Amino acid sequence: MGQLIACATSEGILLASDSRTEFFAPGGEEKFLTINRLIPVGSHAVLASAGAEEGHELCRDFAAFVKDEGLKDIDALKDAAMSFFTGRYDEAMRKMCEKLPVDPLHNMYLVLAGFAADQKEHPARLFIIWNRPQPPKIEFNQVTNIFTLPRRMGLEFKLSQMVAKKAPLAEIAGAAKAAMEKLAGQDAYIGPPFHFLTITAAGVKEV
Repeated sequence: MGQLIACATSEGILLASDSRTEFFAPGGEEKFLTINRLIPVGSHAVLASAGAEEGHELCRDFAAFVKDEGLKDIDALKDAAMSFFTGRYDEAMRKMCEKLPVDPLHNMYLVLAGFAADQKEHPARLFIIWNRPQPPKIEFNQVTNIFTLPRRMGLEFKLSQMVAKKAPLAEIAGAAKAAMEKLAGQDAYIGPPFHFLTITAAGVKEV
């Protein structure tokens, strides 16, 4: 599993990720791929994947679906994501099991982030979408403002302090970059290149 960092403020959202994901060759040996986990969906939303490569492929398919449907509102995107991933989940699991038996509890974790400028009180929205072994297989939960995957409680506490002090997104991005580099030095499953995006009223921007 790679590393995701999501932080929502009144100014906007910062999303950060590494690019390393593991896969198993036909002989069962573990290898690594480099992917960009942060996928824009429309002008003011991003879908991020962690875990199996198949989850990342589903994210790309969802981005294409959103473009075809012309979806923009973050709540509409969340509802569409639930239906889309529920419909595609079994197909993805069958594809994964063709390569190697997998534990379905630990294979798809997604973060859907979007900025709704018309919602003055809470414009920044974070949703966690994941799979579970028993129906309903796909669930979601809205996050207040901080989430890391895998969970890094120390980093989440640091970012929550920065949000409370109304730190600008640029400063939060700097903290996320430092954290990602440190984590990569400690965990072989986290690796560069690192990607950082902000979502504000102006849209999605790389930082």
